[in-house]
Amino acid sequence: MSFIGFVLSAVAVASALGVVIFRNPLTSAFSLIINLLAMAGLYAAMGAHFLAVTQVVVYAGAIMVLVLFVLMLLNLKFESKRRFGIFRTAVAVAAGVLMFATIVPPIMAHFDTLSTFTLSENMTKSEGSVKAIGTELYGRYMVQFELSSLVLLIGVVGAVMLAKRKTSQIGPRDGAAGGAQ
Repeated sequence: MSFIGFVLSAVAVASALGVVIFRNPLTSAFSLIINLLAMAGLYAAMGAHFLAVTQVVVYAGAIMVLVLFVLMLLNLKFESKRRFGIFRTAVAVAAGVLMFATIVPPIMAHFDTLSTFTLSENMTKSEGSVKAIGTELYGRYMVQFELSSLVLLIGVVGAVMLAKRKTSQIGPRDGAAGGAQ
């Protein structure tokens, strides 16, 4: 891997940590945008240029604009600081280490059995092309593709309804002293 690949990997890991660590939802969303752009850079460095452009347009562009729109519509504030005791922190760290120790050995054993020759031998010429991706997306995975757009639509409608409910509770109520309407 080249120097640019290592830099983009470091940026991706740091921004992924920022998504989890930052308490402000807007800052976390911007960290996620940086992560998605770094991933697009990694795709481009590996020669998957269509996937890199799709990553930027679909995820860093459309999806993150949707997320930022929902965050601003909901007007979320800073998350309150909660203090966790040393016992909870130790249990969380121990659980994380245990999961990491359980997952890593099988993954490393799988990658040790693969070679570059085996990977290139199994790859067909049409894999990764725009035509192959379109055929799979709009052929075999059409229902899943449409269901994902439906989930996004439901999320936006839910955010609008929540924002509308909050603003209507602030205003005057029906039958208030302001007169009949």
